[in-house]
Amino acid sequence: MEDLTLALDLEGVLITNAYTQLPRPGLMSFLVECVSIFGQNNLCIFTRVEEQLFRQIAHKLRDDNKVPDWFPDIRYIDWVGEHKDLRFVDDDIDRVIIIDDYPPYIKQSQKHRLIPIKQYTDPYSHESPDDTDDELSFVLKKLLNYIQ
Repeated sequence: MEDLTLALDLEGVLITNAYTQLPRPGLMSFLVECVSIFGQNNLCIFTRVEEQLFRQIAHKLRDDNKVPDWFPDIRYIDWVGEHKDLRFVDDDIDRVIIIDDYPPYIKQSQKHRLIPIKQYTDPYSHESPDDTDDELSFVLKKLLNYIQ
């Protein structure tokens, strides 16, 4: 799928939030599978978290063996405006798929490129995240169906 780019949100998708930074169950295997499908150069992060903080989080996750070694160097998309505009990823939005837990952030005209995922815990709760969460496996199946 080298002609497609997969954009990933961070908070509520890959981790709880930028404060607690708890990785979602299955994160490592999900990212490994995404690389095998799209290639490392066709993955990116599209988040409200500023790049410097994202890179710190990514390095910590790597150091804790929760993500592959390449993850701290993943392409980061600067978000400008009210909505995530997939044209920041590629001029041709039909070459982009985004996984996000908050559909209102995606431009209405681009929602057909969204694969929604359930939020990984309430980002501002004091509850422990759900260790039985298997959303990444579920979304990976949806992703494979989407690209076939």
